[in-house]
Amino acid sequence: MKKILLFAVFVMTLMTACGGTSSTPSDSAKECVELMKAGDFKALVEKMHFDESMSAEQQQGMKDLIVSMGNEKISKEIEKKGGIKSYEVIEETIAEDGKTAVVKMKITYGDDSTKDEKYDMALVDDTWKPVVKK
Repeated sequence: MKKILLFAVFVMTLMTACGGTSSTPSDSAKECVELMKAGDFKALVEKMHFDESMSAEQQQGMKDLIVSMGNEKISKEIEKKGGIKSYEVIEETIAEDGKTAVVKMKITYGDDSTKDEKYDMALVDDTWKPVVKK
């Protein structure tokens, strides 16, 4: 049961914590999906923005966990579904202050199953990045 809960938390964290060096929140979320599709969880974790309340040690531990779980579990789950066939942005909402956003996406897998995902984003040094919260 504990492993299932940990896996669920990881998936939620991963899905809300992917992204890159993009000019829009949606572009960053798309980069997240592309890195997951490629199975490059190490590159994925380097593009994340970690909550400032996390210590450097906590951030590193979370990075290690995400890479490990991504390689061991997430990539296999994606593979079981026939890979990621396509994805689309359903909605992008940028906060009034322009510093945070939420991107909702629909991911379609090779077996034609779909999943809606939500990405919490933050503007960090003029780059939209997915946020990993404590």
